[in-house]
Amino acid sequence: MAFGKRSSISENLNDYSIMLCGESGIGKTTVMSRLCEMEFGEDGYLLMNTGDEEGVSAIDDVTYEDVPSYKKYVEICNDIIKNKTTDYPNLKILIIDTLDQLIKATEAYAIDDWNRSNMGNKNFKPAKSLNSVEGGFGAGYDVVFNLIYDKVRALDKVGVKVWFVCHSKTKDIVDPLTSSAYTTLTSNMAQRYFNDFKTKVHVVGVACIDRTIDVVGTGRENIMNHKEITVNKVSNETRQIVFRDDSYSVDSKSRFAGIVDRIPLDAEELQKALKDAIKNSKTSASKKSTPKKETKKPEPAPVVEDELEDDLVEDVAVDTVEEVTSEYPDNLVEVIRTMFKECKDADTKATVKGIIAEYGKLNDVDEDGLKKIYDILN
Repeated sequence: MAFGKRSSISENLNDYSIMLCGESGIGKTTVMSRLCEMEFGEDGYLLMNTGDEEGVSAIDDVTYEDVPSYKKYVEICNDIIKNKTTDYPNLKILIIDTLDQLIKATEAYAIDDWNRSNMGNKNFKPAKSLNSVEGGFGAGYDVVFNLIYDKVRALDKVGVKVWFVCHSKTKDIVDPLTSSAYTTLTSNMAQRYFNDFKTKVHVVGVACIDRTIDVVGTGRENIMNHKEITVNKVSNETRQIVFRDDSYSVDSKSRFAGIVDRIPLDAEELQKALKDAIKNSKTSASKKSTPKKETKKPEPAPVVEDELEDDLVEDVAVDTVEEVTSEYPDNLVEVIRTMFKECKDADTKATVKGIIAEYGKLNDVDEDGLKKIYDILN
């Protein structure tokens, strides 16, 4: 039996999963619901107003359902899965708004379910936090993720994709290459949850405010140093969605290579960016090289003994030159670490970080990748 499939990129947005993070009140719910209204119609999506969220109360014409608990989440999902063809024939997207609120509700359910299931066991101590569920050591996080994502998988099988909305926060990160610390804008949920869900979706956009801050003089003098007192003043402010960030200050992601780096925080702009990303990815994937026709090689001319000896001598000389002129050091990883620390160009360092990110960490980069990084730094 021969194995092997050929993939193709769908042009339908409902074939992809999307996550949008951002601070409270920035406009996440509005943008996601408006995008669904434009693309799928009022019957084509359902927004789960989860936990203590009240985002829909200030937005007109949103198709939603309140989800105060994990049990309600399961009830709605099961109803859609069971009655998709009869009660939800046009439903294509389920929006969880917000994911961090659903995680909070699911954690409470996981703790309660663990205690009820083990209450009769000898010497059992009821769990007071998620760390005690399933014996601890992080097992509780897996329980919560699976409780949520099992329904996501089941919905996908009946033709309903789940999109996620979540809150954001700033977090200090230590760079694995240079050990230097920097601040990134990422999801508000525990990093383990974020990583688990991030690997499952096609696009993670982070809604943020881009501000231009000017230093403005006040006309007053500092009595100590006799210099003019200045203040920082915001001169320009725009709301944006970031999909790619070379400086790694925004924890975003896209599986589509052709997506733009950032767009205004707007439903129509988001719709266009996603469709353009799909179109660009299809274009690049469709550029196939035409296989070359095999040409019959002419029969080699007879070689006399003297000519053969000359060729052997020449081949040896070429091999010797190649060995002598090798341009890459043996210990590429250590050399790259040193070169990176000494590099002063921010764009070059950002490019190198981007290449390393494709592999995970520097020690996992293959030989071709190491040579590419060495050439860039050199």
